[in-house]
Amino acid sequence: MKEKKIGILAVQETHLSKVDETSLNETFNKRLKIISSSDPEHGNAKGVAIVLNKDLTSSQEATHKEIIPGRAILVQLPWTKGEKITILAVYAPNEPSKNGAFWEEIQTNLTGLPTPDVLLGDFNIVEDALDRLPPKQDNEHATVALMRLKLSLDLRDGWRAENPDLLAYTFAQSSAQGGRQSRIDRIYISENILPFSKDWTIEPAGIATDHQLTSARISDVRMPFVGRGRWTLPLFILKDKDVKDRIIDMGRTMQLDIENSLSNRSTTHNPQTIFKNFKDTAIKFCRDKARTSIPKIQNRIKSLKSDLKAYLNDQSIPEEERRLKRNDMRTDTITSQ
Repeated sequence: MKEKKIGILAVQETHLSKVDETSLNETFNKRLKIISSSDPEHGNAKGVAIVLNKDLTSSQEATHKEIIPGRAILVQLPWTKGEKITILAVYAPNEPSKNGAFWEEIQTNLTGLPTPDVLLGDFNIVEDALDRLPPKQDNEHATVALMRLKLSLDLRDGWRAENPDLLAYTFAQSSAQGGRQSRIDRIYISENILPFSKDWTIEPAGIATDHQLTSARISDVRMPFVGRGRWTLPLFILKDKDVKDRIIDMGRTMQLDIENSLSNRSTTHNPQTIFKNFKDTAIKFCRDKARTSIPKIQNRIKSLKSDLKAYLNDQSIPEEERRLKRNDMRTDTITSQ
């Protein structure tokens, strides 16, 4: 969460008891606040949680409500300028009949509560056959129930809105299990804030799991435009011996030039202009070095993601081959990370 600057993270199949939740909150007290819901009758199954990054959210003012124990939890916290944002995290049942009843129960239990701005989690169902590989239409009762809930809350699948024709999947079986894939992990957001969302991504979570990480960045409509800011020296450059040696040499030359300028000072040759030239030259050198010193692992990951995207959307390749290749390439990406 720190590396990717994630403010709010939804986690499913947590299997956390209240004792576990308390212990984790004590361990990560400085950075995280964990709000979880477990099934009292099946403590070693199900479980859903929302993790708040204390550096990026007003976690101390967050309130929550269990909608369905172990399956759905509602969290509300301050956003900006007196506004609040309401998050509903879910872990839907896998069985089609229970899945349909699940969305109906949520709609009933939300009565009188704040309307979610964001609905996210593991839905264990897809709305469109194209979100499965091989394509397959899911249970009608379950998809209709989800559609009704979505319409009543005025929510929309943000990733699909941004990628109407793209194929990508968040869950994959192993090759031994058949290699089937699906986009069952999704984020729905309010139509009002959809235009102010960006960076919708599906990417490896960085840990050994059969699910991908789905994420998005949501901004407040009233936030001012923030530019790229000033350039800063990449930290890994400071560990480069060639860079350190070169800057030391440049610094020594600058020091001699400054000493010599004291007896031969002009408007173009003085300590101030010499120091400025040193800074400009050092910055240019570091920038050029950074462009060629980017870790190879990052280029490898980027290349694998690009190849995976192209492979999944190449309809000329048989489905079975795409399934198997996707699993192999995804494993390579996680290993690279």
